[in-house]
Amino acid sequence: MSGDDESVGEIIASLAADMLCLDMRFLASVVLSLDIVVDPGDGDPSCDGETMRFHEEKISSDYSSCHNLPTRQLAHCALHLMLGHCGAPVSDSRSLAEDMVVEYVLDSIDTPHTSIPGRDDRMYACERIFKLAGSPIPKLMEEHVVTMADWKRTTHESMFRRDDHRVRAPEDLGKWSEMAQQAMTEMEGFIRKSGDGSEALLSVLRIRNRRRYDYRTFLRKFMSRRGSIKENPDEFDPIYYSYGLATYGNIPLVDSLESSEHPMLDEFVIAIDTSGSTMQGLVIRFLEEAFSALYQSGSGERGNIHVIQCDEFVRRDDVVRSEADMNRLTNDFKLEGGGGTDFRPVFYYVDDLVNKGDLRNLKGLMYFTDGIGEYPEKRPKYDTVFVFCDDRCREREIPPWAMRLDIETKDLREEEARL
Repeated sequence: MSGDDESVGEIIASLAADMLCLDMRFLASVVLSLDIVVDPGDGDPSCDGETMRFHEEKISSDYSSCHNLPTRQLAHCALHLMLGHCGAPVSDSRSLAEDMVVEYVLDSIDTPHTSIPGRDDRMYACERIFKLAGSPIPKLMEEHVVTMADWKRTTHESMFRRDDHRVRAPEDLGKWSEMAQQAMTEMEGFIRKSGDGSEALLSVLRIRNRRRYDYRTFLRKFMSRRGSIKENPDEFDPIYYSYGLATYGNIPLVDSLESSEHPMLDEFVIAIDTSGSTMQGLVIRFLEEAFSALYQSGSGERGNIHVIQCDEFVRRDDVVRSEADMNRLTNDFKLEGGGGTDFRPVFYYVDDLVNKGDLRNLKGLMYFTDGIGEYPEKRPKYDTVFVFCDDRCREREIPPWAMRLDIETKDLREEEARL
């Protein structure tokens, strides 16, 4: 509708969309992808991923009480989509946790057209839950939300609920995650220019956009390619070979191609953080998956793999040269240590092995840890990746010369369940 045909509610909804795109350009792609409609009657707004639905009486009443409220509701629904709060219905506790994350982000940014009363109370309540959960992740917050007293739960519902959660967007198949990735890129520049509270959104977006890699792929990146001498039966023709011997004596006409190139892991180090917070079962699953990737690629049997356990000191170094070595290690594996986390001793130890000639062709080091420790100041001569197994998605500053890989405990446990 346009012009005189528009109802009051439709004018308010259109204004809300314009104001939100003006305040938060990084949400524009989400807002513009939605069909915003205003139905007759009363009811909370809702969004199914395709349509943002307001109701005439409610949006008019909300606008009368607070001009920014419809814009806030639209921003709330847009952030639900961008942060991946989609798919099958979730528990009431998870639903409330999702609302709290979204509202905390909006209160942190606090733009002219999304600001609404009660900001300090909402931020205080959120920060308490975030501290208990360890991170602004709804699945971690849920266990704390579910223990709330009924009166407190009701209070939080009224503070944070903006939309009807009975309507929920389908599972995210990539559309919203792509928009989230784009928004994070735009947010980096937005924060540098504004210097305001947008870091909250960026932090949540980083968690949302945390890319989950198969760590076996990382292992393969460390593999070297070198020539090895062996007969290639696919390119050997015995007819020409025999003809050459018969015609020219001991000189074959066409010899088999003996030089072929295949991936080979010469030497590799897997370091295990054995500080008190590391769980033995997860370490074993990680080692099994790492070894499996190596042997499936055909490189493990030609490899020289050091498995080093370390907390504040190097506790043990097991050398794996065969599948039998690997089976013995994982079957009898026990964590040794339990102190604090310091990454440097492993690098000192490995550098010493290199200097003594015990490691002559080291291709890389993978450090499995769930903690925060001291890093070497200088870049080692070999590639390094830190594998962080941490469900709380905590921010960690790693040296610029290192790579990082984030995995969740459920990734390892799911592998174990399939065995």
